[in-house]
Amino acid sequence: MQRLPSWTGWLCAAACMLGAGAGKACAEETSSSRAAAATSVPLDDLPKGVHESVRAVVEHPTLHTSGPTESFTCKPAQYYDFLEHPDRAVALWRKLGAKCLSISDRGKGRFGWADEHGSDVHWDMVLSSPKTRIWYSEGQVRPNAWLPTVSFQAVVVLHLTETKDADGRPMVRHQAELFIHSDSKTAALAARLLGPSAPRMAENYITQIQTFFSALSWYCNEHPEALERLEKDKQPK
Repeated sequence: MQRLPSWTGWLCAAACMLGAGAGKACAEETSSSRAAAATSVPLDDLPKGVHESVRAVVEHPTLHTSGPTESFTCKPAQYYDFLEHPDRAVALWRKLGAKCLSISDRGKGRFGWADEHGSDVHWDMVLSSPKTRIWYSEGQVRPNAWLPTVSFQAVVVLHLTETKDADGRPMVRHQAELFIHSDSKTAALAARLLGPSAPRMAENYITQIQTFFSALSWYCNEHPEALERLEKDKQPK
């Protein structure tokens, strides 16, 4: 199976090579389109402790992009469990043969990722409602061996709706938005290196984040016997 990084891997890549360097991409958006994107985020529903941090990112992003709308059959409760515990999703993907980046449970609902090059990223689900999930992330990543670390803040907004297919089976329809902000000087260098490819790359990253959850939820629903076997297997090294 092809390499399938965890969604934090895509977030980190987006932050260091897109969010941190996509000033050009965001400049191509009109102020009205950025304002419209910000209104899709229910800021008033956020806890006071993170309200201002999230608002600053969604109202002044270095980059904003959206994934496609996806609909897939699944057990909604299981899908929600993957959203709240991405480390469990990584474990199952690995048992299916995917090579995923590690996610650590840092306690109290916080998850994170780090590497030996100085990258360290953590995120929290700051809103969980029937129609929306919002994660706030911050940290630093090293884009390349020849670039310094880049500090960033990011917000991932997942819009979702439960529905049913023609046969009455439960389905979920979701679409994710990614907002990233960085003031790093490395951003300008990354923007020059990426050029016009940055917006397309950013869209690919958010699409892969969606697939990380949707494909696994669909598979577990379609192959319950395989899921039971996977959960009994030891975690591959």
